[in-house]
Amino acid sequence: MSKNTKLEIAVEILATKIAMTTRLGKTENDIEIKELMKERDEMYTGNEEIIDKIIKIYGPEVKKAYENS
Repeated sequence: MSKNTKLEIAVEILATKIAMTTRLGKTENDIEIKELMKERDEMYTGNEEIIDKIIKIYGPEVKKAYENS
């Protein structure tokens, strides 16, 4: 998979993960959101480790949430 494709997928997954977390009542002052925002910044700088983490860890979480809804 190309780096561009991986980035596009990671962007969508992370956006959904942030939305899911805020729906749980978390705000930008909560540690979870701060961590997600930090990972977002790292993702946009091209950090391959973070992009892989988003796809491999958050991807299945997002998929499971959609399957259960």
